[in-house]
Amino acid sequence: MRLISLGVKELDRGLGGGIPHPSLISIEGDHGSGKTVFSQQIAYSMLKAGFNVIVITTESTVKEYLSMMKSIKLDATDYFISGRLKIYSLHVKGGVWSEKLAPLFLNIIGGFLELRKNYYGLVVIDDLSSLSLNTDKSAFLTFITRLKNIVSDGRSVTLTFHPKFFSDDLILNLKASSDVYLVMHNASIGGLDIKVLEIVKLWGSSGDRKRILNLEVNPNVGLRVIPIGEVNI
Repeated sequence: MRLISLGVKELDRGLGGGIPHPSLISIEGDHGSGKTVFSQQIAYSMLKAGFNVIVITTESTVKEYLSMMKSIKLDATDYFISGRLKIYSLHVKGGVWSEKLAPLFLNIIGGFLELRKNYYGLVVIDDLSSLSLNTDKSAFLTFITRLKNIVSDGRSVTLTFHPKFFSDDLILNLKASSDVYLVMHNASIGGLDIKVLEIVKLWGSSGDRKRILNLEVNPNVGLRVIPIGEVNI
């Protein structure tokens, strides 16, 4: 195991040195809470550290995903052109999800990642919520087990999800399976909109780490830590 620097000194310090690799990283958050941005920070840091990255996105096109990264000073265009970053935009033809379709996608994604595991060091699934609609507990836990096996083979997996799509029981199972479990919230202080990062679980880091980090997504500098002592959520 090694720690991957996220390229933001205060953020690395708050995490106890960085993000552990290999690990299963779960990022919980409401819409607009910054979970996609944080997962992109992880992906970009892994690319800079020399790893190949696969992104599976259910929320944007390939062009939109790259543009979003570029807008927060994480320009991954060269990595994408060279083939070190592969982005798969997962959409359903006609925009119609059925009860049978979501479990099928989970099965296909699990098989695809197992077949390609020699290619990548990190896979990001953003967002897992829509892929888990109408999925029963056994199918979901089977998928998580497949991801844990991928982590055991030396890869990292980052998942983002909205908590309202999961039962409390499934969230508890996901927390238990994850090596890193983060919760992100929207907050405002003094008219400044910020993202609050709560570190619920973090195995493998070293040194001191914080329980709460206040973040700002600044187009000029990217993701940065705001030194605010207390924020009301």
